[in-house]
Amino acid sequence: MFRKKKYIAIFLLVLVIGLVFSACDTEVQTGGETRMVKTAHGEVELPADPQRILVTYCMGDVLALGVKPVATYDVVGTAYEKEVEGLPVWRKFEAEEILSYDPDLIIVVNQEQYDVASKIAPTVLLPFTELSMEERVTFLGEVLNRQQEAEEAIEKFEEQLNQAKETLQEKGILDKTVSIFEKDANGGLWVFGDKWGRGGDLIYSHLGFKAPEIVQNEIIAKDQYREVSMEVIPDYAGDYLILSGETNQLNGNPIWDSLPAVKNGRTIPIDFTLFYDIDIYSSSVQLEYLLDAMLAMPE
Repeated sequence: MFRKKKYIAIFLLVLVIGLVFSACDTEVQTGGETRMVKTAHGEVELPADPQRILVTYCMGDVLALGVKPVATYDVVGTAYEKEVEGLPVWRKFEAEEILSYDPDLIIVVNQEQYDVASKIAPTVLLPFTELSMEERVTFLGEVLNRQQEAEEAIEKFEEQLNQAKETLQEKGILDKTVSIFEKDANGGLWVFGDKWGRGGDLIYSHLGFKAPEIVQNEIIAKDQYREVSMEVIPDYAGDYLILSGETNQLNGNPIWDSLPAVKNGRTIPIDFTLFYDIDIYSSSVQLEYLLDAMLAMPE
């Protein structure tokens, strides 16, 4: 009888140990689950719940989905600077440094970065210039398995955007033309379209402002940026001017001073870094800035 009870006790002990190891094994398998996501490089196997993410651009989109990367690029002056405070800053996108962060998912924006990163961890190429904000955030929601958060971020921004457009329409501003100029350190004067920062995506793609015809047809629809001489500036200048860089150096130039936007005080200086990104987080901050600036101007 004693021996029988002993065998039963041993059997129960073995059963419990087996259940414990089985539970542990289940946790490992769950933690290692993957998903197939369609990307620019076909279907890519990604972690179902990535924990250590490295992003090379559109950082604000990732943050808006409630995901904080393991490291950041130099974000001083950006809209999301405080959100990534304390994170290590990577300086060069090189294999050795990438490996040091032990990423389980890397999001890049060009083929050169992809060629480096894809040898280290599951990597997704984000063709940000080819996607609208809604498409980009939705895609990142799929990549990060944060579909619900992506929907909520888009809805929140759309609500803010619609309120701004309604206000600008009531003030008779929304039907005005807008141009974006930048004066670089070498003295060059550039005009920009809707895909190279400086608020272009927000101004043209979301708020729906039009640019002067030559900007609309030859910059926005084609080159995205162009260096221009002072003599042709009037052809590129809209009713409102968004000014980046050292454009104050243009003050006193007779052609510049004769522009209607300059004479009527309808110029908006912007900080290059704050307006560099086109992500949904940055766009929300930029929208608030532009709306306040336009409403403060003389009618």
